[in-house]
Amino acid sequence: MNEAVPALKHSDATDTYRAATFIETYTGRAFWPLDPVRSKDALSVIDIAHALANQCRYSGHVRWFYSVAQHCCLLASFAVEQRGADPLTALQILMHDAPEAYLVDIPRPVKQYMPQYRVWDHAINDVIREWMGWSGIPIPEIIDDLDSRIIVDERAQLMDPAQRNDWGHKFEPVGVEILPWTPAEAEKQFLIQYAAYSKAVYGTYQYINHEWNLPVKVFHETGTDLASSKDIIDLVEVDIKGHVGRVRVKDGEGILLRDTMGGVFPRALTEWKHGKFEIYERG
Repeated sequence: MNEAVPALKHSDATDTYRAATFIETYTGRAFWPLDPVRSKDALSVIDIAHALANQCRYSGHVRWFYSVAQHCCLLASFAVEQRGADPLTALQILMHDAPEAYLVDIPRPVKQYMPQYRVWDHAINDVIREWMGWSGIPIPEIIDDLDSRIIVDERAQLMDPAQRNDWGHKFEPVGVEILPWTPAEAEKQFLIQYAAYSKAVYGTYQYINHEWNLPVKVFHETGTDLASSKDIIDLVEVDIKGHVGRVRVKDGEGILLRDTMGGVFPRALTEWKHGKFEIYERG
C-alpha cells in the first residue's frame, strides 16, 4: 500500500490564495484530489474519459492535439492486438493514467522533482483500483514497459522530425501509428474500449451509450424505466459503476427541450442523473 495522504483542511491553503479543496467534475460531483478516499463515491469513467480527452500530452508541444485519452487507447489496443492481452490487462492499461483526470498531466522532467505529486497520484490510483475491484491484483508489468516505449513513437510522429535534443531515452518504439483525434473522438473511443473490456471482465455492461442501440433496459434507483431497446431516446449514456447517467430533458408535455447554447441547430438539452442504475439485458 502506498503512503497515506493526509487530509488537508481549507485553513492549510496559503494566505495569498485560497480555494475550495475539491474540484467539480464533468458530471457535477465534488472530488477531493488530496483526499481520494473521501472521493471514492465521486468516481466515474465518464468523468475520467472526458477529462483525459481534454488534456494534451507534452504540455501541448506537439504538431496536433494529442490527448492523454488517445495515448491510453493506443496502448490498450496495441496490447490486445499485438500482445494478445486479456480484457483485464487491457482495461488496466486503458485506465493507467486515470488519476490525471483529477490531477492533470505533469511532464516527466517536472514530475521527477515532485515527490508529493507522486504520492497524490498513487493514492488516487489506489482508490480507483479499489473502485474497479483490483485491490488484490498486481499492476501488470507491461504497463510501465509500453508506457515508456510509446514515448519514442510519440516523439517521432508528433514533434520535430530532426529530434535535435537528446532525451536520453533508449527504448525501442512500440510501433503504433498516431493520427489526429479530436477530444470528442478520443473520449468516445476511450468509452468504447472501456465498455468492451469491462463487459468481458465483469460479465455485464458497465457503460452503455444510446447510439449503440443495445437490447437492454435501464432502470434508475427509483425503478422508473428510463430506456428500453424500443425506446432508448431519453437515455444518452450511463456509467453503472459510477452511479451516473445523462438523459435528455423534456417539458411537462413530453417535448424534448433544446440547449439554448447549441447554435442554429441546437442539440437536445441533457442533464445528469445520479444514483444507482441497473441494466437488464434482453435476449
